Amino acid sequence: MTPVKKFGVIFLTGAVAGTAYDYVHVYFRVLAYVHPDFFGTQLAFVPALFGVSAVLAALVVRLLSRSVSPPSVTWGRAVLDGLLLLVAYLLTGIFVGSNGFTFIALLPIVALSVGSRPSKFVIIGSVAAAVVGPLGEICISSSGVFHYLHVELIPVWLPLLWIVAAGAFMDVSILAQVCFLQKKTHDYSN
Repeated sequence: MTPVKKFGVIFLTGAVAGTAYDYVHVYFRVLAYVHPDFFGTQLAFVPALFGVSAVLAALVVRLLSRSVSPPSVTWGRAVLDGLLLLVAYLLTGIFVGSNGFTFIALLPIVALSVGSRPSKFVIIGSVAAAVVGPLGEICISSSGVFHYLHVELIPVWLPLLWIVAAGAFMDVSILAQVCFLQKKTHDYSN
């Protein structure tokens, strides 16, 4: 598969899965879109946002893999991380409005996500997601596209959700083999 096709698959996976996860937040009224167009979400924006986020995560995975070996990922691991992300989203919905309790409820999910495969690669990727993801959401929310309903800016638990999301993002990128860069070899025989 060509790199363009790989990133296309990553974009589509992010767009579809991300929109489904985001709908959990819409359903439980964790957040609201200013101009919803489909069952409370904004289909003109949300799939593209999650697709681009997945591609950016894949590029980070690719860059990180130049200096740190990525973990091996099986389809079973990818399914587990997808389910962990779904549980994390559901917890943010179930405990909507109770941000401190949501933070505490997400801690075991984060521990399982990162702790079940502690590697330098996973830790760096998770920390990057915990910082960059919420900063991106602050920028987008500040532009007026959506807003969280129970906090002024972003909820305290959002970095933890992004850590769990990082596991799923990394899995898709590793399974698509975007991180296994071809080393340049020089032919000095001439």
